[in-house]
Amino acid sequence: MKKTVSILSMLVIAVGICLYMASCRTSYKPLLHSQEGINFKVTTLADARQSAEAQNKPLFVFAHASWCPTCKKMEQEVLIQKELGAAYNQDFVNVAIDIDSPDGKELQKIYPIRATPTLFFFNKGGNIAKKIEGYTTAEKLLAEAKTIK
Repeated sequence: MKKTVSILSMLVIAVGICLYMASCRTSYKPLLHSQEGINFKVTTLADARQSAEAQNKPLFVFAHASWCPTCKKMEQEVLIQKELGAAYNQDFVNVAIDIDSPDGKELQKIYPIRATPTLFFFNKGGNIAKKIEGYTTAEKLLAEAKTIK
């Protein structure tokens, strides 16, 4: 009886560990498109720069990670706000790059990322105008949008 209970306990623990490991490998899908907030394109930095140049707009890059709770919090609380969508969707080319993707690794070679999320603002000339590391508020992002234009 004790042997059966022990085997069942080990089996339950093993199944729990397997489920946990599978959930860790499941890629988190960021909220890159919302009804009212900022709508992001998923593309390379080079393509984003070309698009921004063609549209004569500054570029906003949201460098995030699937495992980053701060990124998720920003996506769910800040980037979905109507005021940000109104400002950024009209005046910027908005791009999201997962730092663990091949494009994200290329981004990190050019612009080292020490924290997630990292927000990059490039002016219309293609030069980096501002870099914000970590969580930031909608108010700060609205203020940045006014200074980068």
